[in-house]
Amino acid sequence: LQSCNKTALITHSTDGPRSLGVLDPSHIQSVKSALHLSTVPDIVLCREPEQNKIVDFCKSCIQMQQAGSLYICGCPGTGKTLIMEKVKLQVDKWAEEVGICAPLVLSLNCTSLTNSWDIFRRISQMLSPGQENKASQSNNTLLVNAVKHDLCKVAKAGKGYYRRMLLLIVDEMDYLISKNQLVLYELFGLCVHANSRCILIGIANAIDLTDRFLPKLQSLNCKPDVVIFSSYTKDQVLILMNQRLKVFPDAVFHPAALELCARKVAAASGDMRKALHVCRTALDIVEEEMQKGVDEEMKDGDASYLSPNSGQSEVGQGQANGVKQNQYSVHIHHMAEALGKTYRSTSVETVRCLPKHQQMVLCAAVRLFRQGKKDASLAQLNSAYLEFCKSSDIHGLSVLEFSNLCRVLADQGILNLGFSREDRMRRVSLQVDEEDIVFAFQGMRIFRNYLL
Repeated sequence: LQSCNKTALITHSTDGPRSLGVLDPSHIQSVKSALHLSTVPDIVLCREPEQNKIVDFCKSCIQMQQAGSLYICGCPGTGKTLIMEKVKLQVDKWAEEVGICAPLVLSLNCTSLTNSWDIFRRISQMLSPGQENKASQSNNTLLVNAVKHDLCKVAKAGKGYYRRMLLLIVDEMDYLISKNQLVLYELFGLCVHANSRCILIGIANAIDLTDRFLPKLQSLNCKPDVVIFSSYTKDQVLILMNQRLKVFPDAVFHPAALELCARKVAAASGDMRKALHVCRTALDIVEEEMQKGVDEEMKDGDASYLSPNSGQSEVGQGQANGVKQNQYSVHIHHMAEALGKTYRSTSVETVRCLPKHQQMVLCAAVRLFRQGKKDASLAQLNSAYLEFCKSSDIHGLSVLEFSNLCRVLADQGILNLGFSREDRMRRVSLQVDEEDIVFAFQGMRIFRNYLL
């Protein structure tokens, strides 16, 4: 990123960080770029223990040419995928250090798969490029066996042999959850076969995925190591935002504005992606104010104080005309407005952060109540939920688990549960806006398709 041109950022503050005087639009774009997800910081801060565990695991498996599996989990926007992107940049160097072939790297996001078995077709295409007959196997068992065969065979290299490892990174792994979990069992099983060269890294939000949905992994000797990412705290959000902004010589955001953003995001979800979005929204608001200022001055026939090449005297002239020297820096009121736009409802963020089956219950409730009902019995909601599970090929909870789950949602103020002698006859209704639930599920394929 180019640092800001000091002639375009005219400041006069002597107390604390310098605030922006006249901000050129091109520099706003530079700040926005620094706050975009596509801009990856050189160093991953506030995640040193988790990063060390992941790096040590991957480096050890690659250099020792040893298969293994790791499950990375935690709330969205906590650095899981970011650290794996850093790992991918280092694998060639690790292999070169011990004089072995660089591993193949296959990174998959399960939301892009047509169905859960397609993951094995993608692996087959990576292992056997040009052999479309293997990847096109219509029989899932034959397809998995072909992948196992390719992963376990050893290639010849002159008079000797070599094993080229496969680093398989599976993001959004919880999308592979199905009725009997056969896909996930087969996937983790790829790492335990004799001579396997598969290093599997699974990434998902659910902390209990391996224990709750895959209890047989232990007995099958393929239970992965687990690394849990906790939500970012207020102080960590501040550190990460300042890391991105330190390349600019002038303080773009008022410290109090950044702290307000950090407090709100940490309290709601600890999602760093949300914090970056809020800051970019605040800059959009400043841009709108700038444009209004330009339009007003042009109407008055004098916009000279907005010139990027304006000198000290011109800013002084602007002040004489009633223009405040720091009016276009991001202050608390800009950030408050940006937070208001981002968090339209606290219910939206709450629903987005719920575990998958709690989200499925709410999705089933929305569809059920669209039939004109204001409430329904717990048994009716359970039927709607199980229908959703069946259509999504996901194993549903037992009646007791479902009832306990609904109590949890009631404790959170999302559902209202009535009283009855029989648990199944209790009346249930939504305590949050149906529109908030639908809005929260935007971008989540499994829910969006069911609510169409």
